[in-house]
This record gives sequence, structure tokens and C-alpha cells, in this order.
Amino acid sequence: MVTNERIRLAVIAIISMLVIATGTLFAYNSFMQGKIAGAVLGTIIAIIIVIFAVFVFKRGNEDLKKGFPLKDERSRKVLEKASSKAFYVSLYLLIAIGLLSDKLIKFRDISQATSVAVGGMAILFAVFWAYYNKREL
Repeated sequence: MVTNERIRLAVIAIISMLVIATGTLFAYNSFMQGKIAGAVLGTIIAIIIVIFAVFVFKRGNEDLKKGFPLKDERSRKVLEKASSKAFYVSLYLLIAIGLLSDKLIKFRDISQATSVAVGGMAILFAVFWAYYNKREL
């Protein structure tokens, strides 16, 4: 019998594979164009996502086998607290990028600055999620 939780876990796995494939294609494309830094960055991002996806899928599968739901009250609270803190800190990240982008940080164009900001926000969320997930709430 397929439950909604199993479907949710499968969707997480599929989306993770699509993101990994996109990062890999980006790295390959950057390498073929001679942009080694972009290729290395794309590869590092793909590897980090693979590690995180394996962790999430393995943990979710174990929880489902034990009869636990994928999201319970504690995981929702951790997610809520991590996302609110990451949002708050990312506002300061955006201000810092804006202030430093003229003199200290040279961006090729606005899309590169936006990519750095979004990547920073994702990293902030992951750090706060890991922190609050380990901590007792």
C-alpha cells in the first residue's frame, strides 16, 4: 500500500535528482567553455546536494519503516524556527552584498549578485536547520 508519506518521499528524491542533474550539467557546460571556477563550483554544489539528499532520503525511509510520519510537530517547529532565523539573517546578507558590491566585491552583472545572495540564503537556512535540529526545542 502506497501512502501519502511514501509519495512525498519519492517526490523529494525526484526533485533532488533533478537539482543534482542541473548542477552537473552546469558544471559540465562551464568546463566545456573553459570556466574552471564555475565547473568546480557546480561540482561542489552537486556533491553537497547528493550528500544532503542521501541523508534526507535515508532518514525518511527509516522513519517510514518504523511507522513515524515524515513531518511531526518537532520537525515543523525546527523548520519554522530555522526558516525565520535564516530570513532575518539573510536580510543583513543582502545589505552587506549591496554595500560591498561597488568597492570590495566585483560582480559580472546583477544576475551573479542575485545568485550569490540566493546561494547564501540557502546556506544560512541549512546551517540554522542543522543547529536547531540538534538542539532541544
